[in-house]
Amino acid sequence: MGAFLDTLNSALMSIGDPALGWLLNLPRSVALFIIAIGTALILTVVRLWTTNQDLLGRCKRDKARLKQLMKEAKKAGDKEAVARYRTTVGQIGMKTMKAEGKPLLASIVPIAIIACWAWARIAYEAPVPGEPMDVYVYYEAAAIGRLTHLVPQENLEAETGWIQKVVQDVDRDGKPINSGVARWRLRAAQKNDPYLLEFRYDGRTFTKEFIVDGRKYAEPITFYEEEGAPALCTELKLTEAKLFGVIPGLPWIGMQAWMVGYLVIVLPFSFLLKPLLRIN
Repeated sequence: MGAFLDTLNSALMSIGDPALGWLLNLPRSVALFIIAIGTALILTVVRLWTTNQDLLGRCKRDKARLKQLMKEAKKAGDKEAVARYRTTVGQIGMKTMKAEGKPLLASIVPIAIIACWAWARIAYEAPVPGEPMDVYVYYEAAAIGRLTHLVPQENLEAETGWIQKVVQDVDRDGKPINSGVARWRLRAAQKNDPYLLEFRYDGRTFTKEFIVDGRKYAEPITFYEEEGAPALCTELKLTEAKLFGVIPGLPWIGMQAWMVGYLVIVLPFSFLLKPLLRIN
């Protein structure tokens, strides 16, 4: 399953990067706004080719007329007519509901490409050359008190030193947890190719990609799942991209800030664009 998802992700990114890569030259909020508006347009315009617009238009007018008749029947106290009109409105609703499936189905591929690309490219702010970046390496509790080091390399500066001691890790409330952590603060010059950070612990080496080109970022967290791995995972402390710098994420339901900002634009615009473009 994991291999299939990796292959699918690579396929979607091979389309997303050429089509959307130019957005990385823009501020993250602007890029997020553009892809959200683009998504709303896709969801709206695709209806022209996947639905019977004449039928949906007649259904819309019929429902409006029936609601008016229902209102008049209520005033007149004609319960039988109200029930009859309500039943007819429900039947029309079922017919229009069936028509909604085709636009959603036709939109799956382009929206999947957009979502996959956004997750990998604009969920975080790209590291800026010369600016500090915190890098954490997490170990099992047995490593606490031992030394680990990052191999020096050209154009990379370790403000806190190349050698670090593994210390007790804590949770968000400051309470100790059953693992250790070593922390580095790095500054890197711009480089077109990714840096490959080499960490050494207990005579073994493991690596972490670090991109500093002002446009992209490496995967924030890398897990080392093989048996006997010297570390549990490494983490680049990237800054989450927030729409206009203010809309936060919802971590308790696993939604990053970019996803919340994306939905804040997509949902209302999907409804507003339909009457604006006269699409049923």
